Amino acid sequence: MIMMNGDHLRDDEDEVIVDVEEPLIFHDETHHHNLLQSLNTMRKNRTFCDVILHVGNTELYGHRAVLASVSAKLMELFSVDDEQESTNPQGHTVQITLNLNSGFGASTLEKVIEYAYTSRLELQGHEVRSIYLAACYLKMNRIAEECAKYLIKNLSVDNCIDIRSLPGISSKKSFVCQLDDFISTMFPKVCESSSFLALPCVQIEILTQTRQEMNLVPSDSLSRMVMDWIKRSFTNNTEYSFTYNTFVDKTHMLYLAVDNSLQDCSHMPSGDVSDTQLVQEYKKMSKKPSPNLPNGQRIGHMQSAKPRVLIYNKELADSRKQDVDSDWLVIATDKVTEYTFLSLVVLNERLTRMSIMLRLNEQEEVVTTPLESRSSSHESLPETYCSLSGMSSGKCAAGCTTLNGSIFVCGGYDRVECIKSVEKYNVEENTWEMLPAMLEARGRFGICKVDNCIYAVGGCNGTTELSTVECYNPEKEKWTPISPLPTAKSNAGICTLDGKIYCIGGWNGQFGIKQCDVYDPKTNKWSTIAPLQTGRYQAGVCAYNGLVYAVGGCNSWNCLNTVEVYDPLTDTWTYAKPLVTARRGCGLIEYNEKLFAVGGCDGSSSLDSVEVFDPAVGEWRLGPSMTIARSNVGVAVLNERLYAVGGFSGKKFLNSIEYLDESINKWTSFMQRSCPPSLTTSLYEDDSQGPFK
Repeated sequence: MIMMNGDHLRDDEDEVIVDVEEPLIFHDETHHHNLLQSLNTMRKNRTFCDVILHVGNTELYGHRAVLASVSAKLMELFSVDDEQESTNPQGHTVQITLNLNSGFGASTLEKVIEYAYTSRLELQGHEVRSIYLAACYLKMNRIAEECAKYLIKNLSVDNCIDIRSLPGISSKKSFVCQLDDFISTMFPKVCESSSFLALPCVQIEILTQTRQEMNLVPSDSLSRMVMDWIKRSFTNNTEYSFTYNTFVDKTHMLYLAVDNSLQDCSHMPSGDVSDTQLVQEYKKMSKKPSPNLPNGQRIGHMQSAKPRVLIYNKELADSRKQDVDSDWLVIATDKVTEYTFLSLVVLNERLTRMSIMLRLNEQEEVVTTPLESRSSSHESLPETYCSLSGMSSGKCAAGCTTLNGSIFVCGGYDRVECIKSVEKYNVEENTWEMLPAMLEARGRFGICKVDNCIYAVGGCNGTTELSTVECYNPEKEKWTPISPLPTAKSNAGICTLDGKIYCIGGWNGQFGIKQCDVYDPKTNKWSTIAPLQTGRYQAGVCAYNGLVYAVGGCNSWNCLNTVEVYDPLTDTWTYAKPLVTARRGCGLIEYNEKLFAVGGCDGSSSLDSVEVFDPAVGEWRLGPSMTIARSNVGVAVLNERLYAVGGFSGKKFLNSIEYLDESINKWTSFMQRSCPPSLTTSLYEDDSQGPFK
């Protein structure tokens, strides 16, 4: 019997020991090449092939192990026994039918399979696009990246539109950004290309009240406002056959309503001062039904006290780098005539031309008053609006509160991880500022303010629930740990009442819990109070009229519409009037002596709806809906405005904010500001013709 023992071979019977001085190591540098060459030969001869790919009338043979090793898509298909897969009982060959609707065919797929067996891809320039599509479809990232590099390197005015039109390209963010940067830079020339002119075109006419407004409209802002209107048109008209083809088939006339949103003139209130003969003729021709506005909202009038111009506070190029919806995107805009603009946009994933023309709603006399006789008072300038600045990144389930005239947003979840960054929003300057980060990354938690300090309570670090609590002192600009919670939990509701912090319910990693605790900053101690009647997490929690409200949320599985109220004097919870819609992850806050439950999720989709509890009525009623759905949203009241901050739209994590404008009872993401210097210059330092051309 021979046994291995270290570096010696031992024969127990003869006791002969043989020393092995060094191990034998042989690296065959030709092995992988010879192996692939042999496999490729077998593929061509259909030897040991165990898979047949059917593409139309073409059959492509191969070996599952080889193809699955280079294609994640084929790995999925080979691994799943579905209706596309059948087994040949004689040859044990898997047969899969590929239904290709992605711009490439069998010949392209054959080249990709050839690469799997040879590690080599040799293409003519005109073949690269189809190979790129095939690589994306098959999830062969190495090939896709190389093809993308080639296409970017060889971009031109003539081919950029065709490349940008490739199906499924929006998912390749880095590639798309490089394409869009090129198109934006070269857009005046791109507009003249045959590929651009062959795109479907949306034709928009926008009515203005004065020629002064027409002269002061920035092209980028205008295009993005039109895009907002188009997106609303597609998403709000659920009962109207509002398809892409019918949309690009006609001219749409819009006006700027008093809430600073663009609206279709067919919906302009009859009898309005702006309901001119021009508008009335458009109404007869369009025959569009009234829009399905939620909660009894009304469309605003057009008339304004003085001219208005909408200004976005960020450039178009910067906006693409932020958290934008790639299915609805303005890529580039150019002013082609004095009052005509041309844009390249993505409408519901489809590349489209957009033509915008400004028109006066009624004839007006052209004014040529000499420059020196014009007043330069601020009152003569147009009202200007800008969009509210967004946070540094999209996030939800963050802590949100107000302190010293600013909105503070702490931590949160950004789809990748829980974070510990802190930023505050200066309303007057419309800017965000980064502050010292928390001691610990945490999301799905709550914050509150007591005695000019901010408290971050519990939450999750991305792996486990937390019991830790920390406090931020704005004077010292420092976070410090304080007494931890009795139980680690996330998604608890946090609020303050009579100088104490209440932590209501939450998630312990297994189910929604009933436990509630209260913290006294004076003693730095937590104590347990009466439990909820229903265990819940992601509930909206707020102090209101000396009581603590726990609204909605979720038990282990189901969204809740129930509401519980805690009375600290009796240490008891009682049920109150339920919500209209079951929701979890809503923002709950007192505003104008009422309770507002903002957004949330109904268990299947994020909500833009808002419910309001008025103690005089004693029940929940629907309020004005937000401009976008937001679950796990932060809410804050500052300067008599109710803000909704961040959240999850159902598609993306949001960095945007919006507020409820009481004057029109609608949510908006715009704010009024003084006229920028650039507009002042255009009014009073123009050429001899003046600004009214």
